[in-house]
Amino acid sequence: MKIKCRGCGWSWNLSKGGADPYICHKCGMNNKRYYSNRNIGVVPIVAVAAAKPIAALVTTAISALPGIISFIRNISQRPAGEARDKINAIKPIIANQDARDRLANVIAVSKQNFRAADVDVKEMLLWYRENYANDYTQLAPADKEYFNTYLDGYRQRFLSTRPDLQQIADKAYFTNDQINYKENAPGTQKAGMNILVTLGIVGAGIFALSKFKK
Repeated sequence: MKIKCRGCGWSWNLSKGGADPYICHKCGMNNKRYYSNRNIGVVPIVAVAAAKPIAALVTTAISALPGIISFIRNISQRPAGEARDKINAIKPIIANQDARDRLANVIAVSKQNFRAADVDVKEMLLWYRENYANDYTQLAPADKEYFNTYLDGYRQRFLSTRPDLQQIADKAYFTNDQINYKENAPGTQKAGMNILVTLGIVGAGIFALSKFKK
C-alpha cells in the first residue's frame, strides 16, 4: 500500500514506514487520519502512535526539519530574521497536523531559535497557544506538562534579564484546568442539565394531575 503525505506530497510504501508508517519522514506530518486503521502485527497503528511520548515526536520532528526548511543547517548571521523564516515555513505545515504533531513541530522549531528568544517566544510559542487555543482538548496531560516544562527551561535560560519576555512566556503556559481537562466533562454537565429538565417536567405533570383530581 502506498501512502502519500497530505502535507508535502511525499509518498512511500506502508511496509517501509517503520513503527509509525503514516508519519512523513520528510515533513513530519501524521497522515493516519486519511487512511483506514490497520494493524502492525497485533498492535493497532493508532495505539502505537498514541503510546509514543511527546519527547520522541519532538526528536522525530527535529530530524525532519532540514527536509522542510532547506536553510536550517546554515550558520545564522541574522538570528531574528532566520527565526522568522523558520517560523513562517512551519506555520502552513502545522495547520494540517493533529494536535500532538503540531505541538512537536512547534517545539522542534523553537529549539532552533535559541539565538532569537525574543522573536521565538512571541511569534512561535505564544502564537501557537493563541492560534490553536483548543488543542489542549486533544493533548494528553503529559504533552501539556512537557510544553510547560520546556517553557520553564526557556525562561530560565534566556529570559532572566527580560521581564517583558517573561510576561509574554507566562501567557503561553497551559493552565492547570487545561492540563487536567477531561473530554467527557461538557457531556456530563449537559446530561446533568437534561436530568434536571426531565425531573422538572415530571414534577409539573404530577402537580397538574393532583390539581385535576381535586
